[in-house]
Amino acid sequence: MANDDPKSSDMGNAINDAEAARAGATSISDLRPQVAYTDLREWIEEARKLGEIREVKGLTWQADIGMAAEVVLHDENAPCVVFEDIPGTLAGSKVLVNFFGGRRQRMTLGLPLHFSKLELSEAFREHYMADLKRIAPRYVNDGPVFENVITGDKVDITIFPTPKWHPDDGGRYIGTGSFNVTRDPDEGWINCGTYRVMIHDRQTVGFYISPGKHGRIQRDKYEARKEAMPVAIVVGCDPMSFLMTSSEVPYGVCEYDVIGGIRGAPVDLVKAPITGLPVPANAEIVIEGFVQPGNVKPEGPFGEWMGYYGSDVRDEPVMDIKAIYHRNNPILLGCAPQRPPRSCARTSSRPAFPTLPPSGRTRSAPRACCSASPSGSAIRAMPRRPATSPPCATPAPMRVATSSSPTTISTYPIWRS
Repeated sequence: MANDDPKSSDMGNAINDAEAARAGATSISDLRPQVAYTDLREWIEEARKLGEIREVKGLTWQADIGMAAEVVLHDENAPCVVFEDIPGTLAGSKVLVNFFGGRRQRMTLGLPLHFSKLELSEAFREHYMADLKRIAPRYVNDGPVFENVITGDKVDITIFPTPKWHPDDGGRYIGTGSFNVTRDPDEGWINCGTYRVMIHDRQTVGFYISPGKHGRIQRDKYEARKEAMPVAIVVGCDPMSFLMTSSEVPYGVCEYDVIGGIRGAPVDLVKAPITGLPVPANAEIVIEGFVQPGNVKPEGPFGEWMGYYGSDVRDEPVMDIKAIYHRNNPILLGCAPQRPPRSCARTSSRPAFPTLPPSGRTRSAPRACCSASPSGSAIRAMPRRPATSPPCATPAPMRVATSSSPTTISTYPIWRS
């Protein structure tokens, strides 16, 4: 029986995957990937056909959603979860987590559902990474994103169901599965990059961009010029767009072009009315505004990659929100870092596309490491979850590691279902 075979496991077997990949080498070369969706709602319907969508109602943004997301992200075959009817938030608004698991991994990338992990990686490398296909976007005059327009004193970013993802986060992070749109003030090209975005109050948000990222380079140019930087933040895009905006592409290449190349069709864009920045016509939520030179507020901390608070509170730029646009019943895409295994650790791997310089852009959250930080301050672990575990789950034991260096690293427990 298969279960008696020591080579068998739920995670797949490298030897068998390798043999399957060799046997299917011709088919991988000959196949034509087909991305069957153009926005988050169409993606949900495709995932629903696979039986991999679950709706959960009535959980709170204060603690419940973050805790539930932590649990579900640790199981590779767990469903995508859509949280609905979140108390105290905009009626009809939702939060979606765990998009990259199960067979929907293949669907998201437009690849055959039966592919093994190795075949999936090989197909992604051959069809998407080896040749950076680009199709320029198409501008349209209107789109679903403008179904609701909020401006002036009515602007209130806190109406959306932004979770408190981790107990010790410095605030509510609306930007985890999002991307920022900016324009280079010297060269004019558009950058779309994933950077964490924290809510400060009703009409301001802050975001952190690591040094060397394309968005940071553009931001520094505006600061040097003493000019306001226009920004549009897209919250609630389709998963393929999110994967590409959180991946490394060459300097000067617009991610919209890469997304179009993968889809085989141009991305439909509208110009944000105030800044003129291009945003997807079918985005769920778009936040538009400006970062004024020298306008900063404390940002962080935020639970990051590998389950640590690797960066402390620091002053970071603030965006004054001038307008919010959203679809009816908007869906917030959540992709908050957790301790692995988690959904984005399953991607075919935060790809680096051809001709990428070493300083290319990746996601903004810095990776904590086990060496002492330059300041000698401790890298703190995400705090332990409450003693009451979710239903059908038992907490794994706390593990703590210390060293003689100025840095002390401890891990927080994960839930095992």
